[in-house]
Amino acid sequence: MTRGRPTDPRGVAWRLFLTLQVVYCTHFATDFVREHFLVLSLVDDGTVQLDPYYGIHPDIFLAADGHAYHNANPGVSYLAAVPYAVLRPAVDAVVNRVLAGRAGEDEVAYDDPRESRREFFRMARENGWDIRFGLVGLITVVFFMAPLTAWSATVLYRTLLRAGLPPGQTLAASLLYGLGTPVFFRTGYLNQNLAVAVFTLVAFCLLWDPGDRSPHPPRARLLLAGLLGGLGVFCDYSGVIPLGLLGLYALWRRWDDGGPADLVRSGAWYTAGAVPPILALWAYQWTAFGHFLYPAQHHMPAETRWSDLGYQGFSAPSWELASLNLFDPRFGLFITAPLLLLGFAALVWRRSDPLLPRRERWFALGFFVCLTVFFASVQYTRLQYNTGVRYMLPAVPFLFLLTLVVLRGLPRGLAWLLGLGSIGFGWVQAMARVQEQEPSIVAASVRVLFGGLQLPALETLERMGGAYLPGGSAGIAALPALLIMAVLVGFIWTVRRPWVPLADDDPGAS
Repeated sequence: MTRGRPTDPRGVAWRLFLTLQVVYCTHFATDFVREHFLVLSLVDDGTVQLDPYYGIHPDIFLAADGHAYHNANPGVSYLAAVPYAVLRPAVDAVVNRVLAGRAGEDEVAYDDPRESRREFFRMARENGWDIRFGLVGLITVVFFMAPLTAWSATVLYRTLLRAGLPPGQTLAASLLYGLGTPVFFRTGYLNQNLAVAVFTLVAFCLLWDPGDRSPHPPRARLLLAGLLGGLGVFCDYSGVIPLGLLGLYALWRRWDDGGPADLVRSGAWYTAGAVPPILALWAYQWTAFGHFLYPAQHHMPAETRWSDLGYQGFSAPSWELASLNLFDPRFGLFITAPLLLLGFAALVWRRSDPLLPRRERWFALGFFVCLTVFFASVQYTRLQYNTGVRYMLPAVPFLFLLTLVVLRGLPRGLAWLLGLGSIGFGWVQAMARVQEQEPSIVAASVRVLFGGLQLPALETLERMGGAYLPGGSAGIAALPALLIMAVLVGFIWTVRRPWVPLADDDPGAS
């Protein structure tokens, strides 16, 4: 066996992946969202109908056929259903054992000021769903969301190496992306917006290929990028923005590299990759609603909140909605990640930095602008206070790349101070999520500073009065879990890795 050097790209990429996996799983949140219900229905009942769960979640509605569905695209549920399907026998065994020993237990209440949360818990407990919900939430984070986000960070790491960034800076940048931006907060539970962000970032890295050092031929990269863009649409209709812009970027890159001769073929390969997931979306809509083109939102009842404005909540862009997405103190993108504001300076400063060429900088800005305009038309922006920053997540990787250019031009000490500060702020958000009664993210941060270290899952267990933890809620503390996390991370960076060779690896082939 051999010991891989810290500078070996493949070894560092594995360590980076495992580090983020451990950190994300430690900060698992117990939020059980609408996408989870489709995971359950697909695996447990083999159907896209959510009839047993009608009434437990406001995003589950009755369609014209009398069956219940959720008002979102199904992609992230289909993908997250895979690990649950594999682990379902173990879940069934645990659920059956717990429910069998529950007879005669006193009623358990959920200590939360939000009536909706208390009612959700009551219904789940009465129907015997609570244990299954908790296990499915854990499975979808540990085996889907956490590895998905960690994978995107390793792709970014390898791409930045190809772009010429020194190995130490590349690792620091990848950790900053994974822990110092809102992707850390959103990885805590199943959500489609983060999946769109990940697929978009990886597709962009495939198309960008700085230094032309990818081991994959251009046609394969175009096909894979199109597939990832199509998966974004499969997860959420906002994915049409990344899908279209990435296609234009692919053509722009081909034009700059080889002129117009190959544009049609390049577009055809990209489109071919996008077709399968879009057909899968249409098949779902046909199965659920009897029409393959109309989205789930088209079938929502008229009394759905905000759906009376425009077409089912989609109206003309407004500055009010744009400002909410960017600067609302509870979920605004630049409130959750103020560091990303530095990225705009990259358009006028350090224009000669080879890390991010002029074409890629303007694409990053154009992506942000288009996504901002799109979500300035979505009235449901107003509901993000329930779960925090969501809609603008696909813009985060591109703003981060612009920010990285600026950080490279700052004094080293200042750059490290800003980076570590952003990671600390991101960590606080992952520990203590904004609650409805709190006016801002800063208020939630103060709760952590004065209330001590927290973890979302442990906070939920405390609210249940010790009903799910032997010995009651006394003694529940985040510190032991965080210490275990730190030990595991230290182990990851020191353990022997026999699969990593001693020979120098070319970053372009990693």
